[in-house]
Amino acid sequence: MKTLVAFLVLVFALQSCSTTNVMYDYDEKVNFEKYTTYHLFEIEEALSDIDKDQIEGHLNDTLQAYGVEEKLIPSFEVIVVPEFYQVMKNSPNVNIGIGGFGRSVGGGVSGSVPVGGNTKDKFSLTIEFVDGLTKSLFWQAVVEIPSSKLNDPKKKSQIYAQMISDALKKYPGFHPALLED
Repeated sequence: MKTLVAFLVLVFALQSCSTTNVMYDYDEKVNFEKYTTYHLFEIEEALSDIDKDQIEGHLNDTLQAYGVEEKLIPSFEVIVVPEFYQVMKNSPNVNIGIGGFGRSVGGGVSGSVPVGGNTKDKFSLTIEFVDGLTKSLFWQAVVEIPSSKLNDPKKKSQIYAQMISDALKKYPGFHPALLED
């Protein structure tokens, strides 16, 4: 019995841990090898200047580490959109139960609908690569974290760097094996 309780506590703890969520999409017809120079547009969303500088600095450093050169007239443009938002924590539930006492066995069905404003605060960083000539979007990543991770100013820079790293791990221009999946 103790093992079962310990297992359930562990499952609940792991389920409640918030992790980084990375979503991405790209145009499969694009030749990623032609994108060798970039220009990063200034972040215009409502972040502090320090946060904007940290995001832009980490993005520049990471792109240049992959061998992409910054130019005023680039082969692609980089647009960054940070966003704070809320999502509902709970969703409607339907529960089925079977139980018994003595010789009697019974069952039941119950449902619940969340009432009230039970929400989670999130922060997302959207990174878009747009062709410098045609202005068409050819790659996009959205990295989402709980906004509470940004509460410690000493850790913000490290978190932004990790978000950018996680996003660019999904860029086929740097990782051609992604195109083969």
